Amino acid sequence: MSSSPKTYKLIYFNVRALAENSRMLFKAAGVEFEDFRYPIEFTEGKPIRPEWDNDKSKYLFGKVPVLELDGGKSSISQSHAIERYLATEFKLIGDTHIEAAQIDSVGEQINDLKQAYTKAKESNDVKKFFEEDLQRSFQAFNKLAETVGSNGFIVGKKLSLADIQLYNFCQSFDDQASVAKALESAKALKAAVDNVPQNPNLKKWIAERPKTQF
Repeated sequence: MSSSPKTYKLIYFNVRALAENSRMLFKAAGVEFEDFRYPIEFTEGKPIRPEWDNDKSKYLFGKVPVLELDGGKSSISQSHAIERYLATEFKLIGDTHIEAAQIDSVGEQINDLKQAYTKAKESNDVKKFFEEDLQRSFQAFNKLAETVGSNGFIVGKKLSLADIQLYNFCQSFDDQASVAKALESAKALKAAVDNVPQNPNLKKWIAERPKTQF
């Protein structure tokens, strides 16, 4: 059985976006890592990132985030693969295979919601997204929390990847009033989302992390 890596380097841009779940997994577990961030600025909505443009060919899929292990001896690409690896490594993926699958299902549904939100913005139907798509999924998440969660966690009896994913998903919207309204009738879900920033390690990270555009 292989031992855990001695060093971790998480490579992304200087934004939260696709790397924040992984950063928070490190922080929740109290595991040191190098938080490498390519500079990025936006001009008229277009990303300006010359350092990345020079380097991207050296990464497997030409994209980040990438997690390098033990000084680059091995690496993992794609944000969801990195998240699941770290959650498994740090025992934040539930206590059973069933809980792990239920946690995965939360992440998959969040991905579906992100796609639905993108389509809603393209069709100028964001109001319908918040009042129908988000409400419906929040009720489903709430049912999951009531059925298999406890103590303010969406699945199981302790913090998991699903809690972190839900917290960051809710925080990602500019329209926080609509998110809050969708959470009003999903009390178990709201408890899980509200519980994340109360974790001492995560509370410290949220207060001290770099302030970025998104």
